[in-house]
Amino acid sequence: MLKKYINYLRQVLPLMKNSWLPAGILLAVSCLFMLLSPFPEVVQNILHTTFYVITISNIAILMFYNRNRPMFFVIVMLISYMLINYLKFYHGVIYYLTPDYANLVFLSVAGLIFFYFLPDRPLFSTDTVYFLIIVFAALSLGEFLSSVQIKIDFSPLINFGCGLQIFALVLFGIMIITMLLHASIKDQILDASMAYASVCIMVGFYTSNQPSALSLFFTAAALILFIATCRHIFFILRKDPDTGLNNAHSFLVKAKKLPLKYGLGIICIDEYRHLLQAFRKNGINNLMAMVSKKITSIEPEAMLFRCTPDEFVIIFPQAEKGTSYDRLDEIRRQIAASEFILPRIKKPIKITVSCSIADKKRSDANVSDVFIRAHRALQKTYKFTQNITSKA
Repeated sequence: MLKKYINYLRQVLPLMKNSWLPAGILLAVSCLFMLLSPFPEVVQNILHTTFYVITISNIAILMFYNRNRPMFFVIVMLISYMLINYLKFYHGVIYYLTPDYANLVFLSVAGLIFFYFLPDRPLFSTDTVYFLIIVFAALSLGEFLSSVQIKIDFSPLINFGCGLQIFALVLFGIMIITMLLHASIKDQILDASMAYASVCIMVGFYTSNQPSALSLFFTAAALILFIATCRHIFFILRKDPDTGLNNAHSFLVKAKKLPLKYGLGIICIDEYRHLLQAFRKNGINNLMAMVSKKITSIEPEAMLFRCTPDEFVIIFPQAEKGTSYDRLDEIRRQIAASEFILPRIKKPIKITVSCSIADKKRSDANVSDVFIRAHRALQKTYKFTQNITSKA
């Protein structure tokens, strides 16, 4: 029985590699709180300042790299923290019984879950204007409901003496379970980090009557999101987010370290535009991920890059002259013989690829010369036929 569970963990844990770091931060902060709380006033002020420094730095990085999805998630967290402190100052110890606080909890949960599932789009676009309007509308709604003494809260008349009542706990619980399930399936950097940051935010709300806990857990959430932003930016600069392969930038970097002899091949997806129209962006991304896994399973020792949406570049290091063609043609034939199954698509999908190969020559100054020769060979044949391997 024990071996069965060990084998199960060995299969599952590698699929959740992006959850280890945020989960570790959450665990460390929880232990720190239980062992050392309450903190001295100096430590509380340091945590309070650290939260704003980390959050503002995170917003600056996201603006620089034009990322909208984590940006609004961070903004919701920032507004929540500021308003909790304001309500504690304005209402005193009964702040958590006021309509202002109940409405803040509900709108914070709604904002976090909305921006968690927001599609990743450029920040500087017309969509950002609409999302800002949504944020301002939520703030206006909360202020209006509070002014007429209406609570968005359906808890029984029970006072726990903490920052979250039954209805709020249920809301946060549903949100966190949904995020964690989604993050465990996707296992992407931002998804996992946002889910664990939401846990920190929930604990911050729950223990908001304690200044040490409020500052500590919101700072932990800000730190998780800041690290996730840095990791995500570093990832997208080096990797293709859809397939996890190295991108064009990584190709240029690694091209400087290639051996004296190698073969460079280009694999072009036939009828890519028609596939994109038929299966939309999500479907084509899943399809490209399956194609890339197929290629790497056929040639595990080759270097595979996704330089453009419809083209892969493959390098066969130390390949003898003439052998690269056979290896690339084998990839083409196996892809043509394969069937790919997409979610919600009943029939299996069959696709073809057109390939070209060029071996490194002494006359080639660098990898760009080899790539240009391979690309010209592909263009010449692609005008007349598809599902074929050409040689430069």
